[in-house]
Amino acid sequence: MAALALVMFVGSGAAFAYSEIQGNVTRHDINDLLGSRPDVGDGTSPPPPIDSKSGQPINILVMGSDVREGESDVDGAGAAGLVAGMRSDTTMIAHISANRSRVEIVSIPRDTLVDIPSCRLPDGRETAPQYDAMFNSAFQTGGQTGDVGAAAACTIRTVEQLTDVYIDDFVVVDFAGFTNMVDALGGVPMYVPEAVNDSFANLHLEQGCQVLDGTDALGFARARKSLGDGSDISRIGRQQELVAAIAREALSKNLLTDAPALYQFLDASTSTLTTGPYIGGLTTMAGLANSLRGLDAESISFVTMPFDWAGPRVRPSPDADALWAALGADEPIQATLTGTGEPPTNKSTTEPTSTGTPDAGEVTPTEPPVVEDDAPDDGVVSASPEPTIPVCTK
Repeated sequence: MAALALVMFVGSGAAFAYSEIQGNVTRHDINDLLGSRPDVGDGTSPPPPIDSKSGQPINILVMGSDVREGESDVDGAGAAGLVAGMRSDTTMIAHISANRSRVEIVSIPRDTLVDIPSCRLPDGRETAPQYDAMFNSAFQTGGQTGDVGAAAACTIRTVEQLTDVYIDDFVVVDFAGFTNMVDALGGVPMYVPEAVNDSFANLHLEQGCQVLDGTDALGFARARKSLGDGSDISRIGRQQELVAAIAREALSKNLLTDAPALYQFLDASTSTLTTGPYIGGLTTMAGLANSLRGLDAESISFVTMPFDWAGPRVRPSPDADALWAALGADEPIQATLTGTGEPPTNKSTTEPTSTGTPDAGEVTPTEPPVVEDDAPDDGVVSASPEPTIPVCTK
């Protein structure tokens, strides 16, 4: 979302502000830590800096990190010595099509059992390969020296081994960065399907449409014990709905013609951002944003990796291979997954309808699709193109 707002900002001549925003971003060159890589897709060497030319698909690994330090120590567990080290709370592959007409976001469950390859650490040591390990262990393995770039590199190696899809770059967002981004938007309208009173997550929300500030949005994204069935899988669906709501809110604001609001959003969005050397450069990000000018919220879709249950954990199902192949070939993943990776359902869908123009400050939902589903949940997840909850507006 920050990239989309950079187009006018970078060309505005506000050099002092540009320098300050760029200074917010921590960039890591992790090429030496990645070892052998999958082909880019056409069998050639890795591409030049991202979006230096059009017509090239891009895969960016987005990781939400749980590092309880500084502003990100949201519950004081880090200062109390109860939680230490680096953990990956959320991981998504953001695929941007070569024609820049769509963005597809694929969530990889943190509890997925995978093989983690040997990872090179900044001090020159090599970690031992791990077999049937939880996916989110890759971030912790690479980050054992405290280097976020190395944590990202080990996660990228694991994702590339799992998918055989080349990852062009990465973004790591911590708790503080996420909170600041939501607050800079003035909060995000979100439908809360059930009342929440979760003292563990310090989250207390009424059922219905709510405008979540940064703290509540973070709690809503992370809560497990008091929402849904308490699993990471149900939390992924909630995170996807929240990211979609953030995208709608960011795209609905006319940031490019409001310089103060634009600066506030960019300053907040990049305040604790860690990236690779290319996507973290504001001129590179602006070039990418310029090519995405025609993108709207409907062009952003979400998918969870198809999986089968393995006790309390999950494994990629055979249908996941079709997903990875689609990403590698830059084919629309929605069409690829149609009829695969999803239990049979009897669905009757109606178009969302507006409830009219709300009064200022009122949060109004639109009706969700009507879905009748008598099939059991067999643990297989595929594309989720339609909203499953009402869409709220401010």
